[in-house]
Amino acid sequence: MATIMTREILLMVTWQRCGDHRGCYRRRCVMCGTVFYAGRPEARYCRPACRQRAYRNRLRAALHLDPM
Repeated sequence: MATIMTREILLMVTWQRCGDHRGCYRRRCVMCGTVFYAGRPEARYCRPACRQRAYRNRLRAALHLDPM
């Protein structure tokens, strides 16, 4: 049986071999707290849904604080 190598699996294996170097970084999502493996050192969110939720929370906070 063939194993499908996804991007997430490849990043996880790379991180296990090299640590936080060489294009693989282990991070914790700011929104949901899930541990994920990123290809960029500045990654903050595990998936687009978490990034969108954070954006909407920032908008909601800005509208709430702005007393037009």
